[in-house]
Amino acid sequence: MLMPITISMTRFYHKLNLYRRFKSVPHHNSAIFFTASLLILLFSLYSCEESPTNIGIDMLPGKDTVYIKSTDTLEVNAYTQFIDSTITNNPSYSYLGRLYDPYFGDTKNDFVGQLRLLKKWPGGGAFTVDSVRLYMIIAGAKGRLDSTTVHQISLFEINEYLNSSVKYYSNRDPRAGMNFGTFPLPVIPKDTSDTFIIDLPKSVGQYLMRDTTKLTQDDNANDFRSFFNGLYIKMEDNSNPLMMAINFSTANFVIRVFYTNAASGSNSFEFVMSTSSVRYNRYDYDFTTADPVKGIKHINDGVKDTMIYLQAFNGVFPQIKMPDLNSIKKMLVDSVTNKCYGSINKARLTFSVFLDDDIYKTTTIPPQILMKYTKSDTVKYIVPDYQVGASFYDGTFNSTKKTYSFNLASFVQEYLYGHISDPVVEMYFQEGEYRNAIMKANSSNSPVKFEFIYTRF
Repeated sequence: MLMPITISMTRFYHKLNLYRRFKSVPHHNSAIFFTASLLILLFSLYSCEESPTNIGIDMLPGKDTVYIKSTDTLEVNAYTQFIDSTITNNPSYSYLGRLYDPYFGDTKNDFVGQLRLLKKWPGGGAFTVDSVRLYMIIAGAKGRLDSTTVHQISLFEINEYLNSSVKYYSNRDPRAGMNFGTFPLPVIPKDTSDTFIIDLPKSVGQYLMRDTTKLTQDDNANDFRSFFNGLYIKMEDNSNPLMMAINFSTANFVIRVFYTNAASGSNSFEFVMSTSSVRYNRYDYDFTTADPVKGIKHINDGVKDTMIYLQAFNGVFPQIKMPDLNSIKKMLVDSVTNKCYGSINKARLTFSVFLDDDIYKTTTIPPQILMKYTKSDTVKYIVPDYQVGASFYDGTFNSTKKTYSFNLASFVQEYLYGHISDPVVEMYFQEGEYRNAIMKANSSNSPVKFEFIYTRF
């Protein structure tokens, strides 16, 4: 007879695994039960957990709570300033010539420097000057360069001893004395770096070597630098503006006198202008020659123009004031203890540049702008953010966004600490930059953007 058998009846089978049927099933599927149990446990724990950002927040005293605030509405005022006298002692480069910009007008540069000796006069008795040559290596030239334009330079003896401990300013009278003459320059190819050889009159060599007892470099008051104080060199005006740069890292400016005497026959003696020579640059600016429509309208008058101007060769420069930082300081610094209860996370200024697709194009904009500030001792310092790192500070031109951006978090933090007296910075170019920049500011259609984030604790 056949009869149906239910699962409950299998416990009566003689085989152990069938007899213990309620044990045999979990024996084969223990992994499934374990996984399910673990998921249930985790779900229970999660349902009891607070949001990670709020755990224990109500257990902290109020003074330990950190508040992070951000704003982009802080006021930034920008002005175009000008100082006609800056210290230019022993620059890396000296400049000769003139540049014209319809927005800035004319800039004329020349320089003054000592001549030094590479060796003492070798003796040999009476001599005859055969020829004199000036060797001048230029690091580059900018302006209207063509094969038909002739540029000229003039050389003058100066009437004062140049002292390394004296500060020489860019608008200083060069104390020009005897004029050695005006001499044509060779044709200057565009963007050149070359050696020029200029023939000078024999009289120049005769004058420099008129007393051979003075042809010594002994670093005292009676050596050659006192006998012949130095040269003032300038380029004569020309309808085609040209600016040349001279680097003195090597003997790039040499007057070589070729002479003959009975003892040694043909020989030469050199006078050089080098890094050891006391030198200074002179800059002259004429804003009145700018285009009447394009020229700068407001300089040193406190007017917040829609444009600010930064000029090469220590010309006009933007001054940036951030008055709202004073309110931030009052909020974060205890007026009694002067202790700062805040940290600056971000302080970034962004300026849009002016482009006219002629002189000012993305391909001609200077690559970087630096910033400096004035300490209580009136000495200028580069902003501390640049000391953190050049890439951190930034200040570079973004050709895509057409902007300059500057990180000033360290500068603002130092202001909060009281190490900087005023939240004011000035823009400037590194030495060697010859191009200018114009930026939009104040009430322009692209005002300055000041991104500011701070933490209060």
